[in-house]
Amino acid sequence: MTAHRSPTPLSPVNTFRWFAALAFSFAWVPVMFTAFTIDRGFSVDQYARLWSLYYLVMVLAEVPLGWVADRLGKRPLLIAGPATLAISFAVLGRAAGFETCLWAMAVTGAGHAMISGADSAYLYELLLQEKRRPEALREESLAHRWRLFGVSLADLSGGFAAWYWGTSAAFDFSALIMVVAVWLAWRLPSLPQENARGGHPREGHALLTSLLNREVLWVFAWYALIFVLLRIGFQLYQPTLLAVGAHDLRLHGGLLSLLNLVAGFSAMAVGAVYHRLGEQGTIAAVLCLVAISFAGLAVAGPLAMAPLFCLQQVSFAFLQPMGRTALNHRIPSADRASLLSAQSMAARLAFSLALVGGSWEQAVSEDLPSTYGGLAVATVVCTSALLWIRPRRLSDPGA
Repeated sequence: MTAHRSPTPLSPVNTFRWFAALAFSFAWVPVMFTAFTIDRGFSVDQYARLWSLYYLVMVLAEVPLGWVADRLGKRPLLIAGPATLAISFAVLGRAAGFETCLWAMAVTGAGHAMISGADSAYLYELLLQEKRRPEALREESLAHRWRLFGVSLADLSGGFAAWYWGTSAAFDFSALIMVVAVWLAWRLPSLPQENARGGHPREGHALLTSLLNREVLWVFAWYALIFVLLRIGFQLYQPTLLAVGAHDLRLHGGLLSLLNLVAGFSAMAVGAVYHRLGEQGTIAAVLCLVAISFAGLAVAGPLAMAPLFCLQQVSFAFLQPMGRTALNHRIPSADRASLLSAQSMAARLAFSLALVGGSWEQAVSEDLPSTYGGLAVATVVCTSALLWIRPRRLSDPGA
């Protein structure tokens, strides 16, 4: 068994962990529903359109940007992504009109797409360079834990900032966090592009061959299913709190902070659970937790909501490290960022379609218990279908 090495304080791996802790810390997320529907007076359908455009831009941009990362290097995108997000957050903090917010959310989607895929690809290639491939799941879980702890602190700070100085303060704080993330990305070393494709006419065929591999498609499928279910649940957090009379934004930020802390500590168990249950067993367990959470929220009172939300966050703790590592072990270095971006793109496209196709006005405003009950049933049905269509012979890529 490979011995774990402890990175030095200024090592590339530790710098990456700090980057992960900041680059995804959107401090305005705990108050996003209030910022757009109450402070700016947008309808719930307009709110859904903002997020639909955000995800649509991510869907359209992720694979092309992943292709760029595979050819020009991951580090430039890790710098450009937070820089773009800092600008869009600054605009969102001051924009009053719907059209301006719509454009700013589109830019936010583009900025997020720059680091979605490139970050995990950079970490995996860094581990390959340091001859630490067997530690991939552990390091992906650690980076995810740092990301969740960073988001937790940002959520708490954003909720308090919005309560005392208005929701615009949460956007401004987020922009400042992104500036620090740019500095950290700048400190990361450039990795050699030894495996990059040089524009050969058959490179598109090679990428397509990797994409159509049955095991790769299987990873895409379960990752997208868990992502969509958890993202729908996440979008219902604040409407659920408002529905039970919890209007204090400090509570909203504090709850999201707690949930991310739960996810961060849960990420410590990813490796142990994976080694005990295997890939398919872990996926089934994660989806069972999601179904239980939705079923509980359909019938539970206000006091039971926080523990049920925590169940969803335990599932979220497993999604990123499991999904990224399972794919990384099955794809070539030359197309790593492209395929990781495609994985994220497929999941976000599925969620964007759910946003567009669902009646969010009715789901949020009229009957939340029925919405949660329907989600519980959908989770059970989709999990059964997913396990039925899985490849009968799956390799175990290990951790």
